[in-house]
Formats: sequence, structure tokens, C-alpha cells
Amino acid sequence: MSAPIILRQRSGPIITVIVWAFLAFLLGDALLRGAWDTVGRFGPGLVLIGWLAFIVLWRPALVVGTDEVEVREILRTTTVPFTRIRDIRLGSVVTIETASAEGVERTIRPWNAPGMPRRKIDSGLTGGTRPESLDNHPAFELLRRWEHAQAHAPGTAARRGPSGVAEDVSTRWSRGVIGVTLVLVLLVAVGLI
Repeated sequence: MSAPIILRQRSGPIITVIVWAFLAFLLGDALLRGAWDTVGRFGPGLVLIGWLAFIVLWRPALVVGTDEVEVREILRTTTVPFTRIRDIRLGSVVTIETASAEGVERTIRPWNAPGMPRRKIDSGLTGGTRPESLDNHPAFELLRRWEHAQAHAPGTAARRGPSGVAEDVSTRWSRGVIGVTLVLVLLVAVGLI
């Protein structure tokens, strides 16, 4: 069994850390100057900005397991067993087409999933760029694991969960993310009063 692989845009964590460093500098400066009223008034807002940077740029990802993919978006997470995937298309946007047990088709385009980069190499005639090959795509491991699961379990109707019932595509709200965001918004609102 292979370990899960987390796929996300490379720039997301980098930009988040830069935002955090800037916000830490602002809070640290206010603390060193002893401006406690400034820290009390603007601290929650700065923490909220840092939190929003995290949930928008860092948290969203594709978590590719051996028999399912978890599409972690800003406020919800969708788990898709490989047996429910009809097709995966890799391009500038990763597209996962699914079919539920009832036959309901759904297309999932994950937020912040790594897309196909374009190389900045002159093609010779036009001076344009050439696309990367498919096996160099940042999300190629998703396609490879799905194809491997299909090849080793052809005709499998559906993976069975702990209760013995066939697993299906499931979506759940990220209550922790929603809760922390609401608390921070409430702190900012109280600080402005």
C-alpha cells in the first residue's frame, strides 16, 4: 500500500508563508513598540488575513491514496473511490468525472490542483511555447494510480466500506475551517466596535 500523495499548486504554500512573514512583522513591530492598543485592535484582523491565506492557497489539494482521491477544497472535501471515477483529464485544469451508485454523473474540477505548466522554450518556427508531456504533469500520479487500480481490479463494481455497503462519492463540509473562520470574523467585528 502506497502512502497518500498531496498535490497542490507549488506557489500556494510559498505565497502563504510570505503573507505570514509580513503579518508577523507587523504584529512583532507593534509588540516591540509596546502599542498594545494597536495589537488589540488590528491583531485579530491580521490573524484573519493569515488564516484566509492558508485556507485559500495552502489547504486546497488533491490527496491521492491507493484506492481513492480526496479533493480538499476551501470549505468542503469530496472523497472519490477510484471505482467511481469514469475519467480523469489532465490539462491546465484537472478534471475528474465520476458516476455515483445511482448513475448520477458529476464533474469535479478541484480548486488549486496543479495544472499543466507551459515550458518557456522557443519551438523554433513560431517563437511560441510547447506544452509539457503528460507524464511530466504535476497531477500525473493521480492518473497513474487510478489506471493501476483499474488494471488490477477490472470489473469491480465498487469498493466496500466498513459496513459492507458499496462506497460512493461523498462530500462533507469542513466544519473546523468554517468554525475557525467564524470565530475570527467575530473577533474582528468585536474589535471594530
